[in-house]
Amino acid sequence: MDNSAEKLLFFDNRPVLNTMPKITYALIASLLLSYQAVASNTTEGPQAENQQDESNPSPYAVTLWDPQNGEDSERLWSQTKLMFGLGVGVAGFIALLPPEISNWDRSDDRLLEKWWDNVREGPVWDEDNWAINYIGHPYFGGVYYQVARKSGYSQWDSFSYSALMSTFYWEYGLEAFAEVPSIQDLVVTPVGGWIYGEWAHQTEKEIIADGGTVWGSEGWGSTALFFLDPVDTIGEGINSMLGKDLIQTGMGMISPVPTYFDAVAGESYSGYWGVDMVFSF
Repeated sequence: MDNSAEKLLFFDNRPVLNTMPKITYALIASLLLSYQAVASNTTEGPQAENQQDESNPSPYAVTLWDPQNGEDSERLWSQTKLMFGLGVGVAGFIALLPPEISNWDRSDDRLLEKWWDNVREGPVWDEDNWAINYIGHPYFGGVYYQVARKSGYSQWDSFSYSALMSTFYWEYGLEAFAEVPSIQDLVVTPVGGWIYGEWAHQTEKEIIADGGTVWGSEGWGSTALFFLDPVDTIGEGINSMLGKDLIQTGMGMISPVPTYFDAVAGESYSGYWGVDMVFSF
């Protein structure tokens, strides 16, 4: 085998396939095998297949910067700005964790130079605590995903938004001040965030449709809603504290099919056009 082939198969003289955790491959396989089925169901309702056939939209089209189906781009940008601020707080919390957990370099000398060195060196296979890599990162990937999904964007758009935020805002942004960007984080965060985020999105809708309760308790319901979408909940808290709508929260979009409720049995969404609105108190 020539040197170029060896470079493709080895990192630091170790076989790549023997060093990468199986969970990463499982997530990648899940993405590749399920994407077509997921993308074809980005519009809910019995008429979704007919609508897609009529317009023939590309399942890979990203409309984050060019909303075409009533997506709320103003809400997306409003909550993105909020996340820029919240991310600094999260980074501060991680910086306070023991170094053996976070693996962050706490030295504050030559901060910008250290960031540039880390960006140029990465990405690398990191040795962070497994809970941070395979629980924390998918969770926050889901948080990013929810911001776009609740602004009316499709699953593919929301996945793309999560990938952009986790890559450029976090991995090559804030976190690069403390450590070299991570290979598995670049994959696990958006892919795991898609899987968890869509579950969180659907679960949140079910809780709201059930009066905001879990197991018959409003307290459990409020707690669940917070963790399912902390950005929206914190935004509502800021608005309440300031007495004005500084952050756009809740959900609202114009859509060709109802987002929250299914059609009455035996009926269809043919000819439907409406506005879905959710109010939180």
